[in-house]
Amino acid sequence: MRVLFSLLSACLTPVIFFTGCHGVSVSASDATDRSCKDVDAAATKATALSVTTVYKSGTADIYQAAHDKKEHAVSFGRDTEGNIVRSGLYNGTSNNTPVPYIENRFADLHNHPENRPPSSGDLYHFIDQVAAANGHYQKFIILPNGVQYALVLINAKAARTFNTRFPRIRGIRDTIAQIQYQPTFPGPLVNEINQLKGWSGATEEAAMAFILQKYSAGVALLKKDDKGRFRKVYTIEQKHKDGTRTYMAYTCSD
Repeated sequence: MRVLFSLLSACLTPVIFFTGCHGVSVSASDATDRSCKDVDAAATKATALSVTTVYKSGTADIYQAAHDKKEHAVSFGRDTEGNIVRSGLYNGTSNNTPVPYIENRFADLHNHPENRPPSSGDLYHFIDQVAAANGHYQKFIILPNGVQYALVLINAKAARTFNTRFPRIRGIRDTIAQIQYQPTFPGPLVNEINQLKGWSGATEEAAMAFILQKYSAGVALLKKDDKGRFRKVYTIEQKHKDGTRTYMAYTCSD
């Protein structure tokens, strides 16, 4: 995405996983290196799946079906010989799609009709699937502009704690349109995200990555780079001399 340290007039040393600009002993580069290394194995696994013929066929089927501006999904599992297999295509609604069943499911893939990163509903569903699969699960999201994201597990205990600390709010149901909206974050997190985007100009991508970091969700947001590798997305908060704060998203480098 962007070069890591275009820090302008930020105060002290920006450090990820901390709010504000704190005078701490860990430098931004050290914290970033550690954060990126923590997700290396999961990112490598996500990249390996994404280059398989099975994954590519699922992606192609979803993009072809997505002309209807709805969500569509496939699941990935393994047959009795350990080979990666995929489900058929499941056709959802404009904002939601169930994940198809397949034996030994370890990942799923769906599209967003709009160019928006993984949602709160995606996150909560991912945490549920991780629990069901004993920690061995990944969720992939593809956008109309070709961007690909993945949600991967870093720490199962932290994910369970986040799920308990911030219980999902059931999405509303539009009885006229017969649409069930995805679950959302509880009110305080929704308000914080709205402030990040509205007051500080954070993108949805930066806001989601920041929430995962700040509250130690045990889950990482990955994004596929121009070399076809999934890399962790993280957000740096900068506090400026005038008291304003900005939030910039970056991806881990080699």
